[in-house]
Amino acid sequence: MQTETVQTDELEGKALEWAVLKAIGGAWPKGAATTWDKAGYLISNLNIFLSSGGHKQMFIAYLDERAPSVGKTLPEAVYRAVVHASIGSWISVPVSILKA
Repeated sequence: MQTETVQTDELEGKALEWAVLKAIGGAWPKGAATTWDKAGYLISNLNIFLSSGGHKQMFIAYLDERAPSVGKTLPEAVYRAVVHASIGSWISVPVSILKA
């Protein structure tokens, strides 16, 4: 399987969700069907801190205030924060997922 190393803060879409699942151990809890359900689950269970960033369409989430993650949506910022805290600033993602 070919992989490509990318910055966590550049992940989006299916690649970002793949990375979150890798970070949390592989499965969403039952009942977490939408992006917002999944983000809510992560916020509630991992004590994620949130901010609007002071700009429209800019959200900040972090588990460690020294390493904030930014997203265009709140779920995107939350997902990136979880990946960043668990895996780091860079992650190897299968090329097939990056192109999906």
